[in-house]
Amino acid sequence: MAHLAVVRGLTYTSFGQVYNRWIVVIYGTAFRWTGNRVDAEDATSWIFHRVAGNLKLPELVQVVDDLVLDASIDAIAHHWSARYGVDRLRGLSIDTPQAPTTLDSLVDGLTAEMRLVLVLRFLRRRSVAEIAAQLGVSHRTARSQLVDALAGVASNIGLRPVTPDHPQAAEVSCFVEEIVGRRRPTRFDLAPEAWPSMIAACHIQAAIPGNTLPSRAYVRDLEDRATRGL
Repeated sequence: MAHLAVVRGLTYTSFGQVYNRWIVVIYGTAFRWTGNRVDAEDATSWIFHRVAGNLKLPELVQVVDDLVLDASIDAIAHHWSARYGVDRLRGLSIDTPQAPTTLDSLVDGLTAEMRLVLVLRFLRRRSVAEIAAQLGVSHRTARSQLVDALAGVASNIGLRPVTPDHPQAAEVSCFVEEIVGRRRPTRFDLAPEAWPSMIAACHIQAAIPGNTLPSRAYVRDLEDRATRGL
C-alpha cells in the first residue's frame, strides 16, 4: 500500500475525512490481494468497520494511517484463512513501496512464451483449451505454462519460495478461470505452496485498467454507512 504516506501534524476530525482519503486506496489494495470485486468489497467494508471501531476523533493522521494498515493486513489474512485455510500469513506485508503493480513490472524477466500465455489468459480472456490450441500444445502443457508464468510473477512480487512441482495446478487454473470471468472464486483447501501463484493471478487481474476502481453503487452504499458511522 504505497499510498500510506504519513502527514505529520495533521488530524482527522470526522470519519468522513478518513473515508474520503482511503476508499480508493483500500479498495484497490483489497482487489490486488483477492482478485475479484465481491471479495474486494467485503474486505473494504471489513477494513472500514474495523477502523471505525478503533478510532477516537480527533486523531493524528499518523495514528489513523497505522490503523488502516493494520486493518488491511488483518482483512487480507482473514480472507485467505477463512476461504482457503491459509493460516501462515503472519509476516504478510502489503505496504512495500517498490512492489510491482503494473503489468509490465509484474512480467519483467519472464520469457516471451510466459508473457504470451498471461496476455492470452488475462487480457484476451482465452481459456486454457483455447491457448493450448493456439500454441499447438496439450491442455495439460498449456496449464503448466500458465502456472509457470504465475510462479515467475510471484517471484517478482517477492513471494518466495515458489516450488517447481505445480502444487494444485488444476485448482489454481480454476481460480484464474473464475477471476478472469469476474466471478467470486470457489472455496477450497489451498496448499501453502500454491498460494503465491494465486496472489500472482490476483495482482495481474488488478493491473488491468479499471479493475481496482470500486463501483459507483458500492461507493454510494459504503458512503451512506460511513456517514452513519458504519
